Amino acid sequence: MKIAIYGYGRMGKMVEEEALARGHEISSVFEPDHPIEHHLEKPQQLHGSDAVISFTRAEAVMPLLELAARAGVPVVEGTTGWYGALEKARRIPDLNLVYSPNFSIGVYLFTRLVRETARLLGGVEGYDAYVHEKHHSGKADSPSGTARQLAEAILEVDGKKQEILAESCHGRIRPELLHVTSTRAGRFPGTHEVGFDSDSDLIQVTHTAHGRQGFVQGAVSAAEWITNRKGIYSMDEFMESRLAE
Repeated sequence: MKIAIYGYGRMGKMVEEEALARGHEISSVFEPDHPIEHHLEKPQQLHGSDAVISFTRAEAVMPLLELAARAGVPVVEGTTGWYGALEKARRIPDLNLVYSPNFSIGVYLFTRLVRETARLLGGVEGYDAYVHEKHHSGKADSPSGTARQLAEAILEVDGKKQEILAESCHGRIRPELLHVTSTRAGRFPGTHEVGFDSDSDLIQVTHTAHGRQGFVQGAVSAAEWITNRKGIYSMDEFMESRLAE
């Protein structure tokens, strides 16, 4: 494959290494310091690429998706903080996209584990769920996109929780709120902890990334997968198809 990279920070450089190690070619690299329209005045500049892998800023995502759709090049979008525009993205003609706040296959499996744990405990009186995540001090969004994804998985199956509270709680929290909290410090690649606390005990499940390699491997796998497909897919849909294959 010929892969274009948008966002040549730490993740972009690791995407390049992983893609080359798997025998792919890097067709273009776009720096993350400007929105993509500053780099690509015409969508034809993406022609020749089989996919674009993007880890960039939230405000740069929609211009990329519009240009890539016009060029007929699918996008693997790993940027977080842009999901408020997802419905608008679904209306872009001819857009082929795989999106996820976290392309780690381990995080995908962890999310399934959290959903099943919440389903089991949701019907048991007395267990109160929470989500806490830790990331490096340079991460732009808080809480992380993965933490929100985990919280939404809990809301799907836990009948006691109805809404996410992602801000500091300065008083008594209402029982229907699921508290999602964050720590930003140092160099944490990413840790997500989900707990279910009761008077009797605490049940915790935790995912700790040892680095960014898992995110990168999943993103390159998604690029290999999307090249033969049309449409817009979540990480769940990508992984379900991959596991079925």
